[in-house]
Amino acid sequence: MLILLAAAVALTPASRLQRDAEDKARAEVTDLFRALCPEQCVLLSLQARVEDEVVATADPGFDAPGDLKAPVLRGASATVLLDGKLPSAFRGKVRDLVAQRLRTLGVPAQVAVQAVPFPVRNPPHLEAPPPAPPPVAPVPAAPQPEVKPVTARDRLLEEAPALAAAALFALVALLLGALLYLATRRAQEPAFDLEPAPPEQATSPGPVAFPEARRRKLEKALADERAVRNAVVREALARGEIDLVARWVRELGELLLQDVGTDAAVAQAVSAVAAQLARVTPDPASLAELEARMIAARLARAAESADVAFAFLEGARPEAFAAACRDLTPGALDAAIRFAPARLRAAALQELTAEQRRELALSWARRPEVPASYALAAADELRERLEKMGGGPRQAESAMSDLIDSLARDEQDALLERLRREGGARSTRALVTESALGGVPADVLASVLLRIDPSRVVVYLSGAEAKLRDHILAACPARLRRELEEELQLRGPAPQAEFLEARKEILSRLRDETLRRNIPSAEVRGWSNGAAERARLAVE
Repeated sequence: MLILLAAAVALTPASRLQRDAEDKARAEVTDLFRALCPEQCVLLSLQARVEDEVVATADPGFDAPGDLKAPVLRGASATVLLDGKLPSAFRGKVRDLVAQRLRTLGVPAQVAVQAVPFPVRNPPHLEAPPPAPPPVAPVPAAPQPEVKPVTARDRLLEEAPALAAAALFALVALLLGALLYLATRRAQEPAFDLEPAPPEQATSPGPVAFPEARRRKLEKALADERAVRNAVVREALARGEIDLVARWVRELGELLLQDVGTDAAVAQAVSAVAAQLARVTPDPASLAELEARMIAARLARAAESADVAFAFLEGARPEAFAAACRDLTPGALDAAIRFAPARLRAAALQELTAEQRRELALSWARRPEVPASYALAAADELRERLEKMGGGPRQAESAMSDLIDSLARDEQDALLERLRREGGARSTRALVTESALGGVPADVLASVLLRIDPSRVVVYLSGAEAKLRDHILAACPARLRRELEEELQLRGPAPQAEFLEARKEILSRLRDETLRRNIPSAEVRGWSNGAAERARLAVE
């Protein structure tokens, strides 16, 4: 004990730091091999490189000490031995996974992989039996003493233990027989219970329990690896595995749907999962399927430090991300759109000008790789923008649309022109006014009208201006146009409240159609430029 204590005290700070780093890295790699290939992956060596770094310089003087130095971890290297029978793609993934585990030390890591064919282990029944012991040479018999005649007394003494055991066995058998007779006789007596005994129900074996240690490890992986978790959940929802995802949510909570709830592509599937939660029963066996899919998705994705830095975007809304990208610097915008998920990237690119898109394409072609420090700085700037934004832009646009829908056409044009002059084009990018119906292409307008109840279209046309009414009727299919004209001849103008409601529904469908066809906001604003120009002249 004293020797071990003296050795621990004699450790220098550099050796202590090296030992702690190697222990931590060895634990990470061992845990990884235990999950992936416990009998086909071996950690041969692990070494952490520690160097002394000057942290302060003493002032010159007679009694001044030298420069103050502190040990700093500079790098780590590991050598891994793999079974040569493993696929080459798997061995490459193992190198990446080991390097990723070593990056938890915060320093560059080098991983060397050696592949040799491991010997085949025979099953237990094919193992060779142990060698038989060598024959023992016969020992010469000692001279036998003189045999005396055996008497009846001697025979009785030798058999005394066996006779005592037989007597005890007979006594126990007699007692058991008496108890069995009493129990049988009592069972044959009539029972006077007033209430019948409930029938016995067959017990079915319960679900196979999931080990608690594996459950905690799975929950930690789901919380840390958001990108892998969302990829597994989105794939299951795309396949229509609603019951399976509902069982996962019953077992692990709403953490699984925390990020995918804002994704419009799987919104319907998420609603189906929410409706199915009350019907499914908890199934611990389903966690094994989730664990296997997490491992498969982790192997298929090449995780890098930059991807981890932008993992917080998995739960961001597309409109919030697009609004935050408008205020980023050009360099941060390049990295943010480069590492953002596809759904967020599409929303942000719709808000950029053609010149900005060309600059991004040239930047990605000239510089396909981005330094990790550069990507981390861009991630911090983007996270700060998203935290400052909160939920304002989306609610402001919704309220502005409701306000525009409550105004008359001339008032809409006048307000839109003032917003363009004082608030800029950004404040009017999501607004669609009644004047836009006069300039919308015929195919887009026909698609909008076919998705609305004809009675609602008649209510709007009965109160619309004549020129605008003729333009809308011309865009309708022939059969629908005849029906609308007949209804307009039979009825008069609709009340103002019904007219505004019908117009609001038509404009809302037009907004949805522009989003579905990815029509730029500038083109939508151009549909009502003539009416807006007339309103501007009237205001002046």
